[in-house]
Amino acid sequence: MYSAQTQNPDNAMRMVVLDSSGTAMQRISTLLPSFEGYRLHHQRQLGGLRRLLNMAAVDLVFLHCEHSMSTCRRTVEILRNLAPELPIIVVADGMSDQQGELLQAIGASDYLPLEQLSRPLIKRTLSYVIRHEKQSRQLKRLRHHDPLTRISNRTSFYRALNALLDSPAKQSPMALLTIDIDGFTRLNHNLGPRGGDAIVLMLSKRLQQALQPSEQLARIGTDEFAMLIQPRGGENIYPYTKTRAAQLLSLLTPPYRYNGHDTMAHCSIGVAMVPEHGERGDDIIRRASLARFKAKKTHGCSYALFDESLETHISNAPSAMEAEMFTALRANQFTLYYQPRVELNSGRIIGAEALIRWLHPKKGLIMPDAFIPLAEESGLIVPIGYWAVHSAGISLMKLRAQGLLQGRIGVNLSFRQFKDEQLAATITRIIEQQQIDTCALEFELTESALIKDERHVRACIEQLNALGIAFSLDDFGTGYSSFALLQKLPIHTLKIDRSFISNVHCNPDDAEIVRAIINLAHNLEKAVIAEGVETREQLDFLQAHGCDQVQGYYFSRPIPFEEFEQMLRDNQPTLAQPTPSDAAYSDS
Repeated sequence: MYSAQTQNPDNAMRMVVLDSSGTAMQRISTLLPSFEGYRLHHQRQLGGLRRLLNMAAVDLVFLHCEHSMSTCRRTVEILRNLAPELPIIVVADGMSDQQGELLQAIGASDYLPLEQLSRPLIKRTLSYVIRHEKQSRQLKRLRHHDPLTRISNRTSFYRALNALLDSPAKQSPMALLTIDIDGFTRLNHNLGPRGGDAIVLMLSKRLQQALQPSEQLARIGTDEFAMLIQPRGGENIYPYTKTRAAQLLSLLTPPYRYNGHDTMAHCSIGVAMVPEHGERGDDIIRRASLARFKAKKTHGCSYALFDESLETHISNAPSAMEAEMFTALRANQFTLYYQPRVELNSGRIIGAEALIRWLHPKKGLIMPDAFIPLAEESGLIVPIGYWAVHSAGISLMKLRAQGLLQGRIGVNLSFRQFKDEQLAATITRIIEQQQIDTCALEFELTESALIKDERHVRACIEQLNALGIAFSLDDFGTGYSSFALLQKLPIHTLKIDRSFISNVHCNPDDAEIVRAIINLAHNLEKAVIAEGVETREQLDFLQAHGCDQVQGYYFSRPIPFEEFEQMLRDNQPTLAQPTPSDAAYSDS
Protein backbone atom coordinates (compact mmCIF):
# COMPACT_ATOMS: atom_id res chain seq x y z
CA MET A 1 0.00 0.00 0.00
CA TYR A 2 1.57 3.26 -1.15
CA SER A 3 1.21 6.22 1.19
CA ALA A 4 2.13 9.88 1.28
CA GLN A 5 2.14 12.09 4.33
CA THR A 6 2.90 15.52 5.68
CA GLN A 7 5.01 16.24 8.69
CA ASN A 8 3.65 15.59 12.21
CA PRO A 9 1.94 12.33 11.17
CA ASP A 10 0.79 11.43 14.69
CA ASN A 11 -1.78 14.23 14.58
CA ALA A 12 -2.47 13.90 10.88
CA MET A 13 -5.84 13.25 9.34
CA ARG A 14 -6.00 9.70 7.96
CA MET A 15 -7.39 9.61 4.42
CA VAL A 16 -7.64 6.67 2.02
CA VAL A 17 -8.00 6.73 -1.76
CA LEU A 18 -9.90 3.63 -2.90
CA ASP A 19 -8.64 3.39 -6.45
CA SER A 20 -7.88 0.19 -8.37
CA SER A 21 -5.94 1.89 -11.17
CA GLY A 22 -3.90 4.36 -9.11
CA THR A 23 -4.96 7.28 -11.30
CA ALA A 24 -6.90 9.12 -8.60
CA MET A 25 -4.21 8.50 -5.98
CA GLN A 26 -1.55 10.06 -8.15
CA ARG A 27 -3.75 13.07 -8.93
CA ILE A 28 -4.91 13.69 -5.36
CA SER A 29 -1.47 13.24 -3.76
CA THR A 30 -0.05 16.00 -5.96
CA LEU A 31 -2.86 18.42 -5.13
CA LEU A 32 -3.27 18.15 -1.37
CA PRO A 33 -1.66 21.18 0.30
CA SER A 34 1.33 20.20 2.39
CA PHE A 35 0.27 22.40 5.27
CA GLU A 36 -3.10 20.64 5.62
CA GLY A 37 -1.78 17.92 7.93
CA TYR A 38 -2.71 14.54 6.51
CA ARG A 39 -1.70 10.95 6.01
CA LEU A 40 -2.84 9.68 2.64
CA HIS A 41 -3.06 5.94 1.87
CA HIS A 42 -3.85 4.07 -1.31
CA GLN A 43 -6.08 1.00 -1.36
CA ARG A 44 -6.78 -0.86 -4.58
CA GLN A 45 -9.44 -3.20 -3.15
CA LEU A 46 -12.36 -2.80 -0.77
CA GLY A 47 -11.14 -5.65 1.44
CA GLY A 48 -8.05 -3.76 2.58
CA LEU A 49 -10.11 -0.67 3.34
CA ARG A 50 -12.60 -2.80 5.26
CA ARG A 51 -9.80 -3.92 7.61
CA LEU A 52 -8.77 -0.31 8.21
CA LEU A 53 -12.36 0.68 8.94
CA ASN A 54 -12.66 -2.15 11.45
CA MET A 55 -9.64 -0.69 13.24
CA ALA A 56 -11.18 2.81 13.08
CA ALA A 57 -8.02 3.92 11.28
CA VAL A 58 -9.68 6.08 8.60
CA ASP A 59 -11.01 9.64 8.87
CA LEU A 60 -12.07 10.15 5.23
CA VAL A 61 -12.30 8.17 1.97
CA PHE A 62 -11.82 9.30 -1.62
CA LEU A 63 -13.68 6.78 -3.78
CA HIS A 64 -12.60 6.65 -7.43
CA CYS A 65 -15.68 5.78 -9.43
CA GLU A 66 -13.88 4.19 -12.38
CA HIS A 67 -16.29 1.39 -13.32
CA SER A 68 -20.07 1.35 -13.74
CA MET A 69 -22.35 3.64 -11.75
CA SER A 70 -24.08 0.61 -10.22
CA THR A 71 -20.71 -0.64 -8.88
CA CYS A 72 -20.00 2.81 -7.46
CA ARG A 73 -23.40 2.92 -5.77
CA ARG A 74 -22.86 -0.51 -4.20
CA THR A 75 -19.45 0.57 -2.90
CA VAL A 76 -20.89 3.73 -1.32
CA GLU A 77 -23.63 1.66 0.35
CA ILE A 78 -21.08 -0.84 1.70
CA LEU A 79 -18.88 1.94 3.08
CA ARG A 80 -21.85 3.70 4.64
CA ASN A 81 -22.92 0.47 6.38
CA LEU A 82 -19.38 -0.19 7.62
CA ALA A 83 -18.87 3.35 8.91
CA PRO A 84 -22.09 5.41 9.11
CA GLU A 85 -20.33 8.70 9.94
CA LEU A 86 -17.34 8.36 7.59
CA PRO A 87 -17.02 11.20 5.03
CA ILE A 88 -16.96 9.76 1.47
CA ILE A 89 -15.87 11.96 -1.45
CA VAL A 90 -16.49 10.39 -4.85
CA VAL A 91 -14.15 11.35 -7.70
CA ALA A 92 -14.85 10.36 -11.31
CA ASP A 93 -14.39 11.33 -14.95
CA GLY A 94 -17.47 12.60 -16.72
CA MET A 95 -19.94 12.27 -13.84
CA SER A 96 -23.14 14.25 -14.28
CA ASP A 97 -24.73 16.28 -11.48
CA GLN A 98 -27.69 13.89 -11.52
CA GLN A 99 -25.39 10.91 -10.90
CA GLY A 100 -23.50 12.79 -8.19
CA GLU A 101 -26.70 13.79 -6.40
CA LEU A 102 -27.85 10.16 -6.51
CA LEU A 103 -24.63 9.10 -4.79
CA GLN A 104 -25.13 11.82 -2.17
CA ALA A 105 -28.65 10.59 -1.56
CA ILE A 106 -27.32 7.14 -0.58
CA GLY A 107 -24.51 8.40 1.64
CA ALA A 108 -21.69 10.13 -0.27
CA SER A 109 -20.60 13.44 1.24
CA ASP A 110 -19.65 15.07 -2.06
CA TYR A 111 -18.58 14.30 -5.63
CA LEU A 112 -15.80 15.87 -7.71
CA PRO A 113 -14.79 15.64 -11.39
CA LEU A 114 -11.37 13.96 -11.45
CA GLU A 115 -10.25 15.67 -14.65
CA GLN A 116 -10.99 19.13 -13.21
CA LEU A 117 -9.47 18.64 -9.76
CA SER A 118 -7.40 21.57 -8.58
CA ARG A 119 -5.70 22.44 -5.31
CA PRO A 120 -8.25 25.17 -4.37
CA LEU A 121 -11.19 22.89 -5.24
CA ILE A 122 -9.97 19.92 -3.24
CA LYS A 123 -8.97 22.09 -0.29
CA ARG A 124 -12.36 23.83 -0.26
CA THR A 125 -14.20 20.49 -0.52
CA LEU A 126 -12.19 18.92 2.31
CA SER A 127 -12.80 21.94 4.53
CA TYR A 128 -16.56 21.83 3.86
CA VAL A 129 -16.94 18.06 4.31
CA ILE A 130 -14.87 17.94 7.49
CA ARG A 131 -16.78 20.86 9.00
CA HIS A 132 -20.12 19.34 8.01
CA GLU A 133 -19.24 15.94 9.46
CA LYS A 134 -18.01 17.55 12.66
CA GLN A 135 -21.30 19.42 13.04
CA SER A 136 -23.22 16.20 12.34
CA ARG A 137 -21.32 14.37 15.09
CA GLN A 138 -21.92 17.21 17.52
CA LEU A 139 -25.63 17.32 16.75
CA LYS A 140 -25.86 13.55 17.05
CA ARG A 141 -24.34 13.88 20.51
CA LEU A 142 -27.03 16.46 21.32
CA ARG A 143 -29.72 13.96 20.47
CA HIS A 144 -28.41 11.45 22.97
CA HIS A 145 -26.96 13.52 25.81
CA ASP A 146 -28.35 16.06 28.25
CA PRO A 147 -26.65 19.41 27.57
CA LEU A 148 -26.28 20.42 31.22
CA THR A 149 -24.94 17.22 32.77
CA ARG A 150 -23.44 15.54 29.65
CA ILE A 151 -25.04 12.20 30.59
CA SER A 152 -27.73 10.35 28.63
CA ASN A 153 -30.95 12.27 28.10
CA ARG A 154 -34.52 11.03 28.49
CA THR A 155 -34.99 10.02 24.87
CA SER A 156 -31.75 8.04 24.77
CA PHE A 157 -32.49 6.32 28.09
CA TYR A 158 -36.03 5.37 27.07
CA ARG A 159 -34.75 3.77 23.90
CA ALA A 160 -31.97 1.91 25.69
CA LEU A 161 -34.38 0.67 28.36
CA ASN A 162 -36.95 -0.54 25.84
CA ALA A 163 -34.23 -2.25 23.80
CA LEU A 164 -33.05 -3.99 26.95
CA LEU A 165 -36.58 -5.11 27.79
CA ASP A 166 -36.91 -6.58 24.30
CA SER A 167 -33.64 -8.52 24.59
CA PRO A 168 -32.77 -11.80 26.36
CA ALA A 169 -30.88 -9.74 28.96
CA LYS A 170 -34.19 -8.80 30.60
CA GLN A 171 -34.15 -12.22 32.29
CA SER A 172 -31.40 -10.91 34.57
CA PRO A 173 -32.75 -9.18 37.70
CA MET A 174 -32.48 -5.39 37.51
CA ALA A 175 -33.91 -2.39 39.30
CA LEU A 176 -34.79 1.07 38.06
CA LEU A 177 -34.29 3.96 40.47
CA THR A 178 -35.69 7.44 39.88
CA ILE A 179 -34.14 10.22 41.96
CA ASP A 180 -35.12 13.86 42.37
CA ILE A 181 -34.80 16.78 44.77
CA ASP A 182 -37.47 17.34 47.42
CA GLY A 183 -39.00 20.80 46.99
CA PHE A 184 -36.97 21.69 43.90
CA THR A 185 -39.50 24.33 42.78
CA ARG A 186 -38.95 26.24 46.03
CA LEU A 187 -35.17 25.81 45.78
CA ASN A 188 -35.21 27.05 42.19
CA HIS A 189 -37.33 30.02 43.28
CA ASN A 190 -34.78 30.97 45.95
CA LEU A 191 -31.61 30.46 43.90
CA GLY A 192 -32.86 31.42 40.43
CA PRO A 193 -32.45 29.35 37.24
CA ARG A 194 -28.64 29.40 37.26
CA GLY A 195 -28.56 28.30 40.87
CA GLY A 196 -31.04 25.53 40.20
CA ASP A 197 -28.94 24.33 37.27
CA ALA A 198 -25.81 24.41 39.44
CA ILE A 199 -27.43 22.21 42.10
CA VAL A 200 -28.70 19.75 39.47
CA LEU A 201 -25.21 19.58 37.94
CA MET A 202 -23.60 18.89 41.33
CA LEU A 203 -26.22 16.22 42.03
CA SER A 204 -25.42 14.62 38.68
CA LYS A 205 -21.71 14.54 39.46
CA ARG A 206 -22.34 12.82 42.78
CA LEU A 207 -24.46 10.19 41.06
CA GLN A 208 -21.79 9.65 38.41
CA GLN A 209 -19.17 9.16 41.11
CA ALA A 210 -21.33 6.44 42.67
CA LEU A 211 -22.03 4.69 39.36
CA GLN A 212 -20.88 1.08 39.02
CA PRO A 213 -19.52 -0.19 35.65
CA SER A 214 -22.68 -2.19 34.92
CA GLU A 215 -25.08 0.66 35.80
CA GLN A 216 -26.68 3.30 33.57
CA LEU A 217 -27.56 6.87 34.50
CA ALA A 218 -29.67 9.46 32.68
CA ARG A 219 -31.32 12.82 33.33
CA ILE A 220 -35.00 12.40 32.47
CA GLY A 221 -36.49 15.61 33.91
CA THR A 222 -35.58 19.04 35.30
CA ASP A 223 -34.18 17.60 38.53
CA GLU A 224 -35.05 13.94 37.92
CA PHE A 225 -32.54 11.18 37.21
CA ALA A 226 -32.99 7.51 36.36
CA MET A 227 -30.47 4.81 37.28
CA LEU A 228 -30.61 1.20 36.11
CA ILE A 229 -28.71 -1.14 38.42
CA GLN A 230 -27.84 -4.85 38.46
CA PRO A 231 -26.40 -6.95 41.30
CA ARG A 232 -23.04 -8.61 40.80
CA GLY A 233 -22.19 -12.27 41.24
CA GLY A 234 -25.76 -13.52 41.48
CA GLU A 235 -26.58 -11.43 44.58
CA ASN A 236 -30.29 -11.19 45.46
CA ILE A 237 -31.77 -8.13 43.75
CA TYR A 238 -33.88 -6.89 46.69
CA PRO A 239 -31.22 -6.54 49.41
CA TYR A 240 -28.72 -5.32 46.83
CA THR A 241 -31.09 -2.57 45.64
CA LYS A 242 -31.90 -1.48 49.19
CA THR A 243 -28.20 -1.21 49.96
CA ARG A 244 -27.53 0.81 46.80
CA ALA A 245 -30.46 3.17 47.49
CA ALA A 246 -29.19 3.78 51.03
CA GLN A 247 -25.67 4.41 49.70
CA LEU A 248 -26.97 6.94 47.19
CA LEU A 249 -29.02 8.81 49.79
CA SER A 250 -25.96 9.01 52.03
CA LEU A 251 -23.93 10.42 49.15
CA LEU A 252 -26.59 12.97 48.18
CA THR A 253 -27.43 14.23 51.69
CA PRO A 254 -24.44 16.58 52.39
CA PRO A 255 -25.05 20.26 51.51
CA TYR A 256 -24.23 21.69 48.08
CA ARG A 257 -21.92 24.68 47.88
CA TYR A 258 -23.22 27.48 45.66
CA ASN A 259 -22.19 31.16 45.60
CA GLY A 260 -20.20 30.70 48.78
CA HIS A 261 -23.12 29.26 50.74
CA ASP A 262 -24.18 25.74 51.71
CA THR A 263 -27.57 24.68 50.33
CA MET A 264 -29.46 21.61 51.49
CA ALA A 265 -31.14 19.65 48.70
CA HIS A 266 -32.54 16.42 50.09
CA CYS A 267 -33.47 13.74 47.58
CA SER A 268 -36.04 10.95 47.38
CA ILE A 269 -35.67 7.68 45.48
CA GLY A 270 -38.32 5.42 43.97
CA VAL A 271 -37.57 1.82 42.99
CA ALA A 272 -39.25 -0.50 40.47
CA MET A 273 -38.01 -3.99 39.60
CA VAL A 274 -37.32 -5.04 36.02
CA PRO A 275 -39.21 -6.83 34.54
CA GLU A 276 -41.36 -7.66 37.58
CA HIS A 277 -43.06 -4.27 37.61
CA GLY A 278 -43.48 -3.83 33.88
CA GLU A 279 -42.61 -5.00 30.39
CA ARG A 280 -42.42 -1.48 28.91
CA GLY A 281 -40.06 1.35 29.71
CA ASP A 282 -42.87 3.88 30.31
CA ASP A 283 -44.57 1.58 32.83
CA ILE A 284 -41.40 0.88 34.77
CA ILE A 285 -40.38 4.55 34.96
CA ARG A 286 -43.91 5.57 35.95
CA ARG A 287 -44.00 2.97 38.72
CA ALA A 288 -40.59 3.98 40.02
CA SER A 289 -41.90 7.57 40.07
CA LEU A 290 -44.99 6.50 42.04
CA ALA A 291 -42.68 4.87 44.56
CA ARG A 292 -40.66 8.10 44.76
CA PHE A 293 -43.82 10.10 45.49
CA LYS A 294 -44.54 7.65 48.30
CA ALA A 295 -41.06 8.27 49.70
CA LYS A 296 -41.67 12.03 49.62
CA LYS A 297 -45.00 11.71 51.40
CA THR A 298 -43.48 9.50 54.08
CA HIS A 299 -40.86 12.01 55.24
CA GLY A 300 -38.65 12.81 52.29
CA CYS A 301 -34.96 12.09 51.98
CA SER A 302 -35.76 8.38 51.76
CA TYR A 303 -36.50 5.60 49.28
CA ALA A 304 -39.55 3.43 48.63
CA LEU A 305 -40.24 0.31 46.57
CA PHE A 306 -43.20 0.17 44.20
CA ASP A 307 -46.14 -2.03 45.13
CA GLU A 308 -49.49 -2.52 43.40
CA SER A 309 -51.40 -0.59 46.05
CA LEU A 310 -49.68 2.60 44.92
CA GLU A 311 -51.12 2.36 41.42
CA THR A 312 -54.57 1.44 42.71
CA HIS A 313 -54.50 4.39 45.09
CA ILE A 314 -53.37 6.80 42.41
CA SER A 315 -55.93 5.63 39.85
CA ASN A 316 -58.84 5.81 42.30
CA ALA A 317 -57.97 9.05 44.11
CA PRO A 318 -59.27 12.31 42.62
CA SER A 319 -56.64 14.99 42.14
CA ALA A 320 -57.36 18.13 44.13
CA MET A 321 -55.12 20.18 41.88
CA GLU A 322 -56.76 18.77 38.77
CA ALA A 323 -60.13 19.92 40.08
CA GLU A 324 -58.66 23.30 40.94
CA MET A 325 -57.21 23.65 37.44
CA PHE A 326 -60.61 22.94 35.94
CA THR A 327 -62.08 25.65 38.17
CA ALA A 328 -59.21 28.01 37.30
CA LEU A 329 -59.93 27.62 33.60
CA ARG A 330 -63.61 28.46 34.08
CA ALA A 331 -62.86 31.32 36.51
CA ASN A 332 -60.20 32.86 34.23
CA GLN A 333 -57.44 32.49 36.84
CA PHE A 334 -54.76 31.79 34.24
CA THR A 335 -52.80 34.66 32.73
CA LEU A 336 -50.02 35.13 30.22
CA TYR A 337 -46.69 36.79 30.89
CA TYR A 338 -44.54 37.96 27.99
CA GLN A 339 -40.77 37.64 27.66
CA PRO A 340 -39.41 40.01 25.00
CA ARG A 341 -37.32 38.80 22.08
CA VAL A 342 -34.56 41.17 21.06
CA GLU A 343 -33.11 41.36 17.55
CA LEU A 344 -29.32 41.44 17.84
CA ASN A 345 -28.66 43.47 14.69
CA SER A 346 -30.84 46.37 15.82
CA GLY A 347 -31.15 45.83 19.57
CA ARG A 348 -34.91 46.35 19.29
CA ILE A 349 -37.76 44.25 20.66
CA ILE A 350 -39.40 42.46 17.75
CA GLY A 351 -41.66 40.00 19.54
CA ALA A 352 -42.14 37.92 22.65
CA GLU A 353 -42.87 34.46 23.99
CA ALA A 354 -46.15 34.07 25.87
CA LEU A 355 -45.74 32.08 29.10
CA ILE A 356 -48.63 30.86 31.23
CA ARG A 357 -49.08 31.62 34.96
CA TRP A 358 -51.78 30.62 37.42
CA LEU A 359 -53.07 33.41 39.67
CA HIS A 360 -54.47 31.19 42.42
CA PRO A 361 -56.87 33.05 44.75
CA LYS A 362 -55.23 31.55 47.87
CA LYS A 363 -51.76 30.35 46.82
CA GLY A 364 -50.83 33.37 44.74
CA LEU A 365 -48.75 33.14 41.57
CA ILE A 366 -48.08 29.51 40.60
CA MET A 367 -45.31 28.80 38.09
CA PRO A 368 -45.96 26.39 35.19
CA ASP A 369 -43.65 23.61 36.38
CA ALA A 370 -45.95 23.14 39.39
CA PHE A 371 -49.12 22.41 37.38
CA ILE A 372 -48.35 21.81 33.70
CA PRO A 373 -47.11 18.19 34.15
CA LEU A 374 -50.46 17.30 35.74
CA ALA A 375 -52.30 19.20 33.01
CA GLU A 376 -50.41 17.14 30.42
CA GLU A 377 -51.21 13.89 32.21
CA SER A 378 -54.88 14.68 32.74
CA GLY A 379 -55.50 16.12 29.28
CA LEU A 380 -56.47 19.55 30.64
CA ILE A 381 -53.53 20.96 28.71
CA VAL A 382 -55.69 20.82 25.58
CA PRO A 383 -58.32 23.39 26.71
CA ILE A 384 -55.62 25.36 28.57
CA GLY A 385 -53.63 25.48 25.34
CA TYR A 386 -56.62 26.79 23.39
CA TRP A 387 -57.16 29.42 26.09
CA ALA A 388 -53.52 30.49 25.67
CA VAL A 389 -53.94 30.89 21.89
CA HIS A 390 -57.13 32.90 22.43
CA SER A 391 -55.57 35.13 25.10
CA ALA A 392 -52.33 35.70 23.17
CA GLY A 393 -54.37 36.54 20.08
CA ILE A 394 -56.29 39.26 21.94
CA SER A 395 -53.02 40.76 23.26
CA LEU A 396 -51.45 40.53 19.83
CA MET A 397 -54.28 42.46 18.18
CA LYS A 398 -54.15 45.19 20.85
CA LEU A 399 -50.48 45.71 20.15
CA ARG A 400 -50.93 45.64 16.37
CA ALA A 401 -53.76 48.18 16.60
CA GLN A 402 -51.38 50.57 18.37
CA GLY A 403 -48.56 49.88 15.92
CA LEU A 404 -46.37 48.58 18.72
CA LEU A 405 -45.64 45.03 17.59
CA GLN A 406 -43.40 44.51 14.57
CA GLY A 407 -42.58 40.84 15.11
CA ARG A 408 -44.42 37.78 16.42
CA ILE A 409 -45.91 36.49 19.66
CA GLY A 410 -44.89 32.88 20.28
CA VAL A 411 -47.35 30.49 21.94
CA ASN A 412 -46.42 26.99 23.06
CA LEU A 413 -48.26 23.97 21.68
CA SER A 414 -48.02 20.82 23.79
CA PHE A 415 -47.50 17.39 22.23
CA ARG A 416 -50.78 16.38 23.92
CA GLN A 417 -52.64 18.98 21.87
CA PHE A 418 -51.63 17.16 18.70
CA LYS A 419 -53.63 14.16 19.91
CA ASP A 420 -56.74 16.30 19.49
CA GLU A 421 -58.10 15.60 16.02
CA GLN A 422 -59.75 19.04 16.06
CA LEU A 423 -56.53 20.95 16.74
CA ALA A 424 -56.27 22.73 13.38
CA ALA A 425 -60.02 23.32 13.12
CA THR A 426 -60.26 24.73 16.67
CA ILE A 427 -57.31 27.10 16.22
CA THR A 428 -58.71 28.21 12.86
CA ARG A 429 -62.03 29.01 14.54
CA ILE A 430 -60.27 31.02 17.30
CA ILE A 431 -58.34 33.00 14.69
CA GLU A 432 -61.48 33.78 12.70
CA GLN A 433 -63.52 34.74 15.77
CA GLN A 434 -60.84 37.09 17.14
CA GLN A 435 -59.70 38.24 13.67
CA ILE A 436 -56.13 37.49 14.69
CA ASP A 437 -53.40 38.63 12.30
CA THR A 438 -51.69 35.28 11.71
CA CYS A 439 -48.56 36.98 10.33
CA ALA A 440 -47.80 38.01 13.92
CA LEU A 441 -48.59 34.61 15.49
CA GLU A 442 -46.05 31.87 16.04
CA PHE A 443 -46.46 28.41 17.58
CA GLU A 444 -43.56 26.92 19.48
CA LEU A 445 -43.20 23.14 19.28
CA THR A 446 -40.91 20.77 21.14
CA GLU A 447 -38.92 18.06 19.38
CA SER A 448 -40.91 15.31 21.07
CA ALA A 449 -44.13 16.70 19.54
CA LEU A 450 -42.69 16.15 16.07
CA ILE A 451 -41.96 12.45 16.54
CA LYS A 452 -45.09 11.34 18.43
CA ASP A 453 -47.22 10.99 15.30
CA GLU A 454 -45.33 12.39 12.35
CA ARG A 455 -48.12 12.12 9.79
CA HIS A 456 -50.80 13.77 11.96
CA VAL A 457 -48.42 16.45 13.29
CA ARG A 458 -47.25 17.26 9.80
CA ALA A 459 -50.83 17.60 8.52
CA CYS A 460 -51.76 19.95 11.41
CA ILE A 461 -48.67 22.11 10.94
CA GLU A 462 -49.21 22.42 7.21
CA GLN A 463 -52.87 23.40 7.69
CA LEU A 464 -51.97 26.08 10.21
CA ASN A 465 -49.01 27.29 8.19
CA ALA A 466 -51.37 27.77 5.23
CA LEU A 467 -53.16 30.35 7.41
CA GLY A 468 -49.91 32.32 7.70
CA ILE A 469 -48.82 31.06 11.13
CA ALA A 470 -45.08 30.58 11.64
CA PHE A 471 -43.54 27.72 13.66
CA SER A 472 -40.45 27.53 15.84
CA LEU A 473 -38.76 24.48 17.34
CA ASP A 474 -38.26 25.03 21.06
CA ASP A 475 -35.41 23.64 23.24
CA PHE A 476 -33.53 22.57 20.13
CA GLY A 477 -30.91 19.90 20.79
CA THR A 478 -32.33 18.54 24.03
CA GLY A 479 -34.37 15.78 22.41
CA TYR A 480 -34.30 13.78 19.21
CA SER A 481 -33.99 16.13 16.26
CA SER A 482 -34.94 14.71 12.89
CA PHE A 483 -33.16 16.73 10.23
CA ALA A 484 -35.41 15.19 7.59
CA LEU A 485 -38.43 16.59 9.43
CA LEU A 486 -36.76 19.97 9.77
CA GLN A 487 -36.49 20.11 6.00
CA LYS A 488 -39.99 18.75 5.34
CA LEU A 489 -41.95 20.86 7.82
CA PRO A 490 -42.46 24.64 7.68
CA ILE A 491 -40.30 25.31 10.74
CA HIS A 492 -39.10 28.90 10.48
CA THR A 493 -37.02 29.23 13.63
CA LEU A 494 -34.81 27.10 15.90
CA LYS A 495 -34.61 28.07 19.57
CA ILE A 496 -31.38 27.14 21.33
CA ASP A 497 -32.08 25.79 24.81
CA ARG A 498 -30.75 27.90 27.68
CA SER A 499 -28.73 24.94 29.02
CA PHE A 500 -26.34 25.46 26.09
CA ILE A 501 -26.22 29.22 26.58
CA SER A 502 -25.38 29.37 30.29
CA ASN A 503 -21.68 28.50 29.83
CA VAL A 504 -21.24 29.34 26.15
CA HIS A 505 -18.62 32.01 26.88
CA CYS A 506 -16.42 29.76 29.04
CA ASN A 507 -17.08 26.15 27.95
CA PRO A 508 -15.53 25.20 24.58
CA ASP A 509 -17.98 22.29 24.11
CA ASP A 510 -21.03 24.50 24.62
CA ALA A 511 -19.52 27.15 22.37
CA GLU A 512 -18.94 24.64 19.57
CA ILE A 513 -22.46 23.23 19.93
CA VAL A 514 -24.06 26.67 19.75
CA ARG A 515 -21.97 27.57 16.70
CA ALA A 516 -23.02 24.30 15.06
CA ILE A 517 -26.72 24.96 15.70
CA ILE A 518 -26.48 28.51 14.34
CA ASN A 519 -24.66 27.27 11.22
CA LEU A 520 -27.15 24.43 10.75
CA ALA A 521 -30.13 26.77 11.06
CA HIS A 522 -28.72 29.29 8.61
CA ASN A 523 -27.77 26.54 6.16
CA LEU A 524 -31.41 25.42 6.31
CA GLU A 525 -32.49 29.07 5.87
CA LYS A 526 -34.02 29.26 9.35
CA ALA A 527 -33.68 31.95 12.01
CA VAL A 528 -32.12 31.30 15.42
CA ILE A 529 -33.30 32.48 18.85
CA ALA A 530 -31.14 31.90 21.93
CA GLU A 531 -33.02 31.41 25.20
CA GLY A 532 -31.82 32.16 28.72
CA VAL A 533 -29.36 34.96 27.92
CA GLU A 534 -28.33 36.39 31.29
CA THR A 535 -24.87 37.97 30.89
CA ARG A 536 -23.05 40.37 28.61
CA GLU A 537 -20.49 37.66 27.81
CA GLN A 538 -23.21 35.34 26.50
CA LEU A 539 -24.71 38.15 24.46
CA ASP A 540 -21.35 39.11 22.93
CA PHE A 541 -20.69 35.50 21.92
CA LEU A 542 -24.08 35.12 20.26
CA GLN A 543 -23.75 38.42 18.44
CA ALA A 544 -20.27 37.52 17.20
CA HIS A 545 -21.52 34.21 15.78
CA GLY A 546 -24.55 35.48 13.93
CA CYS A 547 -27.45 34.55 16.23
CA ASP A 548 -30.57 36.40 15.08
CA GLN A 549 -32.56 36.98 18.29
CA VAL A 550 -32.23 36.43 22.04
CA GLN A 551 -34.49 36.34 25.04
CA GLY A 552 -33.56 36.11 28.71
CA TYR A 553 -33.11 37.93 31.98
CA TYR A 554 -30.29 40.09 30.61
CA PHE A 555 -33.03 42.10 28.89
CA SER A 556 -36.18 41.18 30.77
CA ARG A 557 -37.88 38.48 32.79
CA PRO A 558 -41.38 37.47 31.65
CA ILE A 559 -43.69 40.34 32.57
CA PRO A 560 -47.46 41.02 32.61
CA PHE A 561 -49.03 42.31 29.42
CA GLU A 562 -49.33 45.89 30.64
CA GLU A 563 -45.60 46.08 31.39
CA PHE A 564 -44.74 44.54 28.04
CA GLU A 565 -47.00 47.03 26.32
CA GLN A 566 -45.18 49.91 28.04
CA MET A 567 -41.81 48.38 27.18
CA LEU A 568 -42.78 48.37 23.50
CA ARG A 569 -43.79 52.01 23.76
CA ASP A 570 -40.40 52.81 25.21
CA ASN A 571 -38.95 50.43 22.61
CA GLN A 572 -36.02 49.66 24.87
CA PRO A 573 -35.16 46.32 26.53
CA THR A 574 -34.85 46.58 30.30
CA LEU A 575 -32.12 45.05 32.43
CA ALA A 576 -33.68 42.70 34.99
CA GLN A 577 -32.46 40.60 37.88
CA PRO A 578 -33.00 36.81 37.72
CA THR A 579 -36.24 35.46 39.13
CA PRO A 580 -37.63 31.91 39.38
CA SER A 581 -37.50 29.50 36.48
CA ASP A 582 -39.84 30.55 33.71
CA ALA A 583 -39.89 27.45 31.55
CA ALA A 584 -42.87 27.47 29.23
CA TYR A 585 -45.17 24.51 29.44
CA SER A 586 -44.01 21.60 27.34
CA ASP A 587 -43.48 17.84 27.62
CA SER A 588 -40.10 18.30 29.29
